[in-house]
Amino acid sequence: MVTVDRNPEGVMDTAEGPSPDIHELALLCNEFASVRIALDQRGNGPRLLVQDLESGAEILLSPLELASFCLATGDDRLDWLRVGHYRDERAR
Repeated sequence: MVTVDRNPEGVMDTAEGPSPDIHELALLCNEFASVRIALDQRGNGPRLLVQDLESGAEILLSPLELASFCLATGDDRLDWLRVGHYRDERAR
């Protein structure tokens, strides 16, 4: 089961303080991971900001990158899950 928490104010805190150009959309958590999803409007166009709450790692995804997720195969998605110690287990 995935837990979704919404930030009613929407403004997200950054290392520089609250940013009116970053709006938190949701916190998604399950037994395997916890991520914060936000809309980042600081660049040339809107991007999705995804932050891993365990490591603090972040990625900004453009609309093109998000659309490519929709076209990915099951094997592509399986490879995305092979990180850390599981990287060496990729099909050769």
